[in-house]
Amino acid sequence: MDLREKIQELVDKMSESNITPNGRKMVDDYFAELNKILTPEEKREGGKIMRELLAKNRESRRVKRTDINIKEKLIEIQDIISLSYIAKHYFGKDKSWIYQRINGTCVNGKPAAFTNEELDILSNALKDIGTKISDTSLLIH
Repeated sequence: MDLREKIQELVDKMSESNITPNGRKMVDDYFAELNKILTPEEKREGGKIMRELLAKNRESRRVKRTDINIKEKLIEIQDIISLSYIAKHYFGKDKSWIYQRINGTCVNGKPAAFTNEELDILSNALKDIGTKISDTSLLIH
């Protein structure tokens, strides 16, 4: 495995698992292991590669996803869940912000859309709400 592949693996691990303490530890362990085997020159080169890969990763997270029809995906649950609650508690925004993205409303001459990062947050919000509903259901039964 060449240096770029090793750094890509590290960046992938960082992206996948940085939300959990175990995930962070796994990334830290991999980074420490990588640090032990690299020469100073490889470390400098690895730093450049890592900055490049992380910048690409950040940029891809900001891309507006107009290719996904969120309104269509949420049609079955839109009346069941509170999109206003999701906007406020998971995004820190008001309900008009989330409805603009769901409906593709033009804002400043461009259709509003979710970024990849916002889609991840929305997906996790729906999972979290689903878990809360399931847990409550178990308490009732």
